[in-house]
Amino acid sequence: MIFNQRFRLDLRSMKVKFIYLGLLCLLSVFARAQDHEPKVVQFSGFAMTSDSLQGVPYAHVTIRNRGRVATASAEGYFSFAAQEGDTLYFTCIGFKPSVYILPKVLDKDKYSVIQLMSRTEYYIGGVIIYPWGDKDGFKRAFRDLKLPKDDLQRAEENMDPQMLAALAQQLQPSGAEASSYSLRSGSVRKSYYGQSAPNNLLNPFAWYSLYKAAKNGDLKIKDKSDLPPLKDE
Repeated sequence: MIFNQRFRLDLRSMKVKFIYLGLLCLLSVFARAQDHEPKVVQFSGFAMTSDSLQGVPYAHVTIRNRGRVATASAEGYFSFAAQEGDTLYFTCIGFKPSVYILPKVLDKDKYSVIQLMSRTEYYIGGVIIYPWGDKDGFKRAFRDLKLPKDDLQRAEENMDPQMLAALAQQLQPSGAEASSYSLRSGSVRKSYYGQSAPNNLLNPFAWYSLYKAAKNGDLKIKDKSDLPPLKDE
């Protein structure tokens, strides 16, 4: 009986010791975790090209393990808060992505780097965009299609003799034409110097020409609106 009581007491004391040991282990692990918590540092630097050492404008810096994103300036400068051991992912259009990993243990609160980035080219497959929504739209567009006239057709229409003659009636004479007409009129007047000039009122051929022009409708006054426009389309 005494042996059983002593054995029970020993078991209780062992249980208490195990509980104390477990608590001590948890406290030590928690203390170590507190001691090794990542330090927050001011991470700054420049993202530069590897061939010419020029700043990469507006490069994106992503902290992959925490999902934070920062953007560099037009000169490639960046500065933001990061933690020890962070994985930084540098990206920019026209450059290959690059990765930088912060050291797990840092002595100072500031850390600076120069991240080099290599240029690259992205090739996108060709895309054909059609303006028709369906087959019926294509049929309507094909049926109503009006091909534009080429330069030769427009030139031939603008050089139509009838249209040029109609336009000539509405145009004022140029300086060369006016001076030429004045000189010719003066020479005609001088040719009849000392005598009377012929009077067309007594000329039967002139009367016949007037009769023929009136019969053909050549004496009809035309407005500017009756003239055909220039065809430049």
